[in-house]
Amino acid sequence: MSEVSVRMLELPAPDANAAAHSERLRQLLSERIRSHGPLSFAQYMEQVLYEPGLGYYMAGAAKFGAEGDFVTAPEISPLFGAALANEVRGVLARHGGGVLELGAGSGRLALSILQTLAGEGGLDYTILEPSADLVQRQQQLLREHLDETAFSRVAWIATLPDSFSGVIIANEVMDALPVERFVKSVSSAGQIEQVCVTAELTAFNRPAPAVLQLAVAAIENDLGEPLPAGYCSEACLYLKPWIAALAQTLASGVILLVDYGYPRREYYLPERVQGTMTCYYRHRSHDDPFYWPGLQDLTAHVDFTAVAEAAVSQELDLLGYASQSAYLLDNQLLTLAEQQTALADSEVHRIQIAQAVKTLTLPSEMGERFQVMALGKGYDHDLSGFHSQDLAYRL
Repeated sequence: MSEVSVRMLELPAPDANAAAHSERLRQLLSERIRSHGPLSFAQYMEQVLYEPGLGYYMAGAAKFGAEGDFVTAPEISPLFGAALANEVRGVLARHGGGVLELGAGSGRLALSILQTLAGEGGLDYTILEPSADLVQRQQQLLREHLDETAFSRVAWIATLPDSFSGVIIANEVMDALPVERFVKSVSSAGQIEQVCVTAELTAFNRPAPAVLQLAVAAIENDLGEPLPAGYCSEACLYLKPWIAALAQTLASGVILLVDYGYPRREYYLPERVQGTMTCYYRHRSHDDPFYWPGLQDLTAHVDFTAVAEAAVSQELDLLGYASQSAYLLDNQLLTLAEQQTALADSEVHRIQIAQAVKTLTLPSEMGERFQVMALGKGYDHDLSGFHSQDLAYRL
């Protein structure tokens, strides 16, 4: 029995409608490849995630929370958004402006921030969301829980504005940027191979194009030694233009980036020989990116050194870099939890609050695996989230 068929037995099967949806995307990709040639892995990842009407983030299936495929920090507890709101409050008090959230998912983070800052003079909150389905879900959630005045100050856009001042928030956005997968050739010493996709949606390797060879050479140069033969990993060539677009949009203010990842020297450790690419399907992780395309999330960890390099090249300031745990605790997570516990109406609720704090902060949970980086333009004040820890020296 093949590896794929074994995995199909191990993972829950989709219902008939979902399977048909996946098959339509599979056929579309196969036809494109037969007509135009193989896709690089980044092209494949982009299409299975963002193909209009069929891609994972562009279709109507549940993605977040217990009924979806994974759980994000805002889904775990409103404490996450409340802690970020403390940082937002400080920045806007000193600088003015509004909030722009990129890829708001279920809308839970927006709701937490808006509820925390309710009654403090009103907040202009903009959500950049290319998925019409997610826009509908976000609007429904916020309309249910916000008063009419607060809801009227929330706006949805599909592309970055020409100019924005205030705080830009991207929580678990960078990990969904398409990545190229590469392999250091075993047969040809030092040669870089690019992972590509056939019409049958299987992987094969071919000599990497110049842009990918240069990216891997830059990684090895920074590491001070070549990656070993057979080493397979990722390079996100979309990251630099994405940061450049944010830098162009930000007239002045702060960008808060929250995601799972590592500094470069940890990302490309010798023992991490298969990279960080992971697929999520119904709260199960696996390594087959061709399993039910359109029904599963594909993601890779973030090279935060690459983020900092891209930011500096765009004349953005690196304002801080810390673990999620340290960042949330510096933004009064425990005080917020105590306030929620005092208002809890049952012992079960109190236990849930305590468990949420552990999930958000413990090293074995999200506390160390997730990182927070702040970038700025025309902002000369300290940020509260980096008072006890700033790991920028590790980048």
